[in-house]
Amino acid sequence: MKTDIRHLLDKYFEGDSSAEEEKVLRRYFTRDNLPEELRVYASLFRFLDDEAAALAVLDEIRSENTAPVHRKPLFLTKLRILAAAAASLLIAILLLTRPDRQSSLNESYVWVDGKQITDPATVRKYAEASFGKVQSESDIIEDQLRFMLE
Repeated sequence: MKTDIRHLLDKYFEGDSSAEEEKVLRRYFTRDNLPEELRVYASLFRFLDDEAAALAVLDEIRSENTAPVHRKPLFLTKLRILAAAAASLLIAILLLTRPDRQSSLNESYVWVDGKQITDPATVRKYAEASFGKVQSESDIIEDQLRFMLE
């Protein structure tokens, strides 16, 4: 049997083996009592055997799963699209024509210590103070480079 398996191994690695010969090799290498010199090939053929079994199960599942797919009627799909478009349009109209929208655009306010301040001069003062604290991106990079080079 050893010479037969060795001959089949040679054919397999040369690419000349048939599918039936490869099945024989897979079955042979799933045994527990393998000769020491052939154990190196056991993991390869066990993997191939596991893969063949998994493919057989997958083919069986595919053959069983041939039930027809039920699709929704085209009318319902079009109706849903139309309803979504109408709802989007209605929301856009409501957002654009809010009566208080124009008044809130002209008003400036700032929150300080939990109180809303609407005085334009005070709002301007806080805005200028906030803008003065903002560093440009190039200033930040220069500061980081200076720190690294020191």
